[in-house]
Amino acid sequence: MNVFYLNHYAKPAAYGTPGRPFYLSSYFRQHGHDLLIISASHHHTRIQPAPAEDIEQIRTYDGADYLQLPARPYQGNGLSRIMNMMDYVHGIDKLALKIQKGRIQKPDVIIASSVHIFVYPPAYRLARKTGAKIIFEVRDIWPLSLTELAGVPKWHPIVHWMSHIEKKAYRTADAVVSLVPKAYKHMEPLGLRRKNFFYVPNGVDEREWNPPYDPMPERHQKVFDDCRRKGKLVVVYAGAHGPPNALDQVLDLKHVVGDEDVPYHFIFIGDGTSKASLEDRAKKETIPFITFLPRIPKRQILTALLQADCCFIGWQKKPIYQYGISPNKLGDYFMAGKPVLHAVWAGNDPVSEAAAGISTEPYNPEELDDSLRKFISMGEEDRKRMGARGRQYALENLEWSVLGHRYEVLCRSLLNERS
Repeated sequence: MNVFYLNHYAKPAAYGTPGRPFYLSSYFRQHGHDLLIISASHHHTRIQPAPAEDIEQIRTYDGADYLQLPARPYQGNGLSRIMNMMDYVHGIDKLALKIQKGRIQKPDVIIASSVHIFVYPPAYRLARKTGAKIIFEVRDIWPLSLTELAGVPKWHPIVHWMSHIEKKAYRTADAVVSLVPKAYKHMEPLGLRRKNFFYVPNGVDEREWNPPYDPMPERHQKVFDDCRRKGKLVVVYAGAHGPPNALDQVLDLKHVVGDEDVPYHFIFIGDGTSKASLEDRAKKETIPFITFLPRIPKRQILTALLQADCCFIGWQKKPIYQYGISPNKLGDYFMAGKPVLHAVWAGNDPVSEAAAGISTEPYNPEELDDSLRKFISMGEEDRKRMGARGRQYALENLEWSVLGHRYEVLCRSLLNERS
């Protein structure tokens, strides 16, 4: 079986966190299938652009095959970013000719992953030209994410454009894979047939957690050591600092604790569009229980998580989350064996399902403070038991040997239908 995985933001480990495309590729290759990851040469999640000699050439990185299509550089969320997406769209449209000339093997299955929704029309056209089955993988629900999380008005032309693509995708895809379990409630009224809906969340790779681990930079390690010396509960957040990550609710604790020397300390590791404003607010309000640290590579993040007492993840209280959540970082928290403080209102809650932490209402600083003190009062052994339950949950439900098999069965069933 030959599979094309279209994901604009995919990249080899040398250029950033490889994520879902790499793990799916690893599983498929181990089970005798070919999977080609088709991504863009330039985007904001890459550490650096693809080398010129690698663009439009199939290259193997860490055992995974990548085809990186040319796309212009951009900054921010303006027109240049849209043009970067259109470059990727045009690159997909050119693949049919490459296949016709024998430069690329014809796919049996095409997975169009909606890191942005513009990937679907060219993927659908390619599937029609090659006779491949097409899977629409919904990572973010567009344009709902745009209107609810980014505040773009529903009348905006880009919302109408995305809405048209979304409805066509639900009607015409051979299967729709969602990363959240209840998305069908949104999709069915827009044309999805329920039998075509499949749930495959974000996953974890147990092999990543084999020691040795990479030491953190000296600056990062010093913060952890200082917290330990002061006897603080070390609470780690590792990931993007953007509006959807709802980190400002942690700063709201200041309204509850005032100038108290609290027995916990948050360590935020990462970058993002909200980081500067969060740091400015922490400085203006004299918030001493948070330290902001720069982004570090994944192998060093593992070290940071292993040194935490518990980990934090939060969400905005938005209707879109009624369909569920599937954050990558939660799997990492579970695999680190750490209990999770989860500020969530959603259609599912893996932390509660796994009995692996404490879930609170988003933007409820009194409840958040109370939960932190519960972690302290329960002691280290009880926290370890919570963390162990989370790790077991991840191995049984989120490991890529489980999720990859689910994807493989889906692809085989589609090809059997064609036969």
